[in-house]
Amino acid sequence: MRIFYIIFLFFISKIVVAQQLHHEMISAQGGSVTTTNGQLVRYSVGQQSVTGTSSNGYVVQQGFQQSNWAKILEQNTISIATITYPNPFVNEINFSFSTSPGEKISAYVFDVLGRLVYSEDIKNENNSIKLNLLNLSTAEYLVKLSSDKFIHSAKIIKK
Repeated sequence: MRIFYIIFLFFISKIVVAQQLHHEMISAQGGSVTTTNGQLVRYSVGQQSVTGTSSNGYVVQQGFQQSNWAKILEQNTISIATITYPNPFVNEINFSFSTSPGEKISAYVFDVLGRLVYSEDIKNENNSIKLNLLNLSTAEYLVKLSSDKFIHSAKIIKK
């Protein structure tokens, strides 16, 4: 009986170790496909967590990196061209505007989970603004700039 108990413990310990999440598994690859009937399906493979959304538009998404950012980026106003540089950035990122979007611009930075990680009201000087994002971790973010007559969203990457 004692040998059976030792063998049992040996196999249980191997099963427990095999179920641990290793750093090699935290990655993502994927894409999107439009089906023959016009439905958009976004997918990702090998993610640590899974979330999904659906709406009357029947958009199916899987994975925390597959977000609605594409829809947000499509809402940019086209009357004021905005240049984002450098992107990727180290500590500061600049935004230059073709015409004045207003005297005060509100800047909001969101992480990949949609959490607000930075916000500031900035004075527009010479049709450009600068954000100091030194305290943010290396990652991809969504920045939203808005004023009375303009809204602009862009993906930014911190090195």
